[in-house]
Amino acid sequence: MTLTQIAFLLFAAIAAGGLTMAAIITFGKSPPAFMGVGHGLGGLAACATLFVANLQGGDATPEAAWWALVVFTSGLAGGLLLFRVLFKGATPLLLIAGHGSVAALGLYLLYPVTGL
Repeated sequence: MTLTQIAFLLFAAIAAGGLTMAAIITFGKSPPAFMGVGHGLGGLAACATLFVANLQGGDATPEAAWWALVVFTSGLAGGLLLFRVLFKGATPLLLIAGHGSVAALGLYLLYPVTGL
């Protein structure tokens, strides 16, 4: 299994956790604090893994892999800014959907690169 495939699977697992948190918030509950922290740290670890995978590929790294890294990194920074700085207590569902859409775009860009 390549490092790019591992990064993709990490991002997919982090997305599943994000969907779980979004469902909890939709039902009017507050997710446990460890879920948000784990989601953010997992996203950071997955971004780092993809960055290393892209660097190891050298000139052979597809352009889509770099674009996926840009999209995921902007989603990570946006999630940190939106949910840890601006909206600490109440998280608007529209912003959650936007954050998830950025992650879905990153997965869409990265999937063809993995060869899965």
